[in-house]
Amino acid sequence: MKVLFLDHYGVLSLSKQPVIRTESSLISRDELTDATLFDDFDKDAVNILNDIIDLTGAEIVVSSDWKRHATLDGMCEFYQKQGIKKMPLAYTDWLPGAPTYHEQRATEISTWLAQHPEITHWAAVDDLYMGTWLTNFAWAKNVHLGIKDVTVQTQIINLIGG
Repeated sequence: MKVLFLDHYGVLSLSKQPVIRTESSLISRDELTDATLFDDFDKDAVNILNDIIDLTGAEIVVSSDWKRHATLDGMCEFYQKQGIKKMPLAYTDWLPGAPTYHEQRATEISTWLAQHPEITHWAAVDDLYMGTWLTNFAWAKNVHLGIKDVTVQTQIINLIGG
């Protein structure tokens, strides 16, 4: 089975400002004033995600913090309203306590993978840099482009395979 771990903000729900993350940066106060929970996803980003799903056959696991604010059924409804072809299969667990928030997110993904040995190919895409802890990581550091960044798309396809 192939899995794509998805964050939402900076990947599908894009910053209105041209923001480029560093390896240690988090969402800024300025970005927070422009973003609300469950903002609609960017339509072009959704189309690209759907193309990646068609090409790779990947399932979706939500690694975003949005998992803390909706049931999986509620998230599936939201995905359907956004036009995403596949509904999320699962959420990663919320596992606070890591030294950094970046490492926490990476630990949540690694833990989910350890619990699912049937996964053969996977990629995690996020605006938080997790390349220190995850080998199969596509960094959406341009949070105003997210998954629309051709470099991110190429990384995902190369990691998951078509």
